[in-house]
Amino acid sequence: MRFWEIDFARGIAVILMLIFHLFFDAYYFNKIPLDGVFWYVFPRFIGGMFIFISGFTFSIAYKNAKSVLRRILRLSLVASGITFATLLFEPDRAVFFGIIHFFTFASFFGILFIGKPFLSLFAGLFLIFANFKIPEMRIDGPYLLWLGIVPYNFRTLDYYPMIPWFGVFLIGMFLGRHYTRKSSFYWQNPISFLGRHSLVIYLIQHPIIVLILQLYYGDILQKLLS
Repeated sequence: MRFWEIDFARGIAVILMLIFHLFFDAYYFNKIPLDGVFWYVFPRFIGGMFIFISGFTFSIAYKNAKSVLRRILRLSLVASGITFATLLFEPDRAVFFGIIHFFTFASFFGILFIGKPFLSLFAGLFLIFANFKIPEMRIDGPYLLWLGIVPYNFRTLDYYPMIPWFGVFLIGMFLGRHYTRKSSFYWQNPISFLGRHSLVIYLIQHPIIVLILQLYYGDILQKLLS
């Protein structure tokens, strides 16, 4: 069963993601500046929306571990493809634990919190507050990258470690556990359509944005291929 209001909220996040990536890709090709607090907070707010909604729906839609393992397999394949592609085209800022990698891990560990809403709440708050200390830590290797402890001089295009983001996921699980739907109808609308297909849109967005920028600036493909 799908919930139009959840798909609608995810669709809003998709729209915000597309807006951000349009500006980010223009910045990537040195067409615009992207400085200031807003451009630091905005993408993290969008990522937080996706993660919260994912945790919310995880607690509602969970059926059994087998169904989650299929989801994990699908996400891990996508995450591996992202890592491979970024290593190929942007090795200095390759993505080793981006948002899709995060969802792979969160889906696995989220199973442990099914049916335990208050454990989800307290663990979620703990992980969020732990983030006040974790960013200060550095190690010599990438072994704890997934957790939030990064190597010295670490650079990446996308990074969503378990601390604090799994905390946001768990808060979503806690609130999803207490969600009571009053009707069973599904409202068909364009925004909910985007929300239902968020992963596909995530995967195809950059080639489309590059083509849009090529039409506007005229030299994007030349920069991409040079």
